[in-house]
Amino acid sequence: VELLCLMLRKLYAFAKGDIREDNPDSLMNHELLLPGHLYLMILKERLQDMLASIQGQIEGAKAKPAVVDATYLKKVWDRTQNIGHALTYFLNTGNLRTSSGLDLMQLAGYTVVAEKLNYYRYFSHFRSVHRGQFFTTMKTTTVRKLLPDSWGFMCPVHTPDGSPCGLLNHLAVECQLVTSPPYTPETAADEELKLARFLANLGYVRLSTDGLCMAFNVNILIFPYMS
Repeated sequence: VELLCLMLRKLYAFAKGDIREDNPDSLMNHELLLPGHLYLMILKERLQDMLASIQGQIEGAKAKPAVVDATYLKKVWDRTQNIGHALTYFLNTGNLRTSSGLDLMQLAGYTVVAEKLNYYRYFSHFRSVHRGQFFTTMKTTTVRKLLPDSWGFMCPVHTPDGSPCGLLNHLAVECQLVTSPPYTPETAADEELKLARFLANLGYVRLSTDGLCMAFNVNILIFPYMS
């Protein structure tokens, strides 16, 4: 509820012109598309296409006399597209064949050949983060800027020269990717309290109700109990 109220306040403040819109290039407004996520999206779409093809063949066979037995079902299965070939094609070429688009902004360039000039170069491929092929054609440099909220998450110097500069970044040394929160619903309140006290020790003080709010686990941090 507190988060919804905060979002509503921000909406009213933006409509009045008191605050600016959120920066779409800020790292805090992004999320990483991991290889497993993309692979799962492709697999899910291929399975849906395969089931739709099988359903269409079976429904079409109802209009004419046919014996629906194991032999017939095997023929129907053989006439569908091989899912393994589609996934292998994607890994080999990096090109995405999709009918829906999967809500992605590009259809090519998803895979690269890992160069093994040395071990550091080889390992860097697995910590690289690319903004997207679409942004390489933009004339502005706004998407390439290093913003303060990237500190500790993206390395400020590990980016190549030329056209991918600022778009192809690498994770910082201490940055680790997590796919699940490091806490459980039972310990979320304790983690919130620890974080609030830690921020207070660093000098984060709630000066007034009009100040900036800190959110953790969709809850607004409240500071009276930290004294």
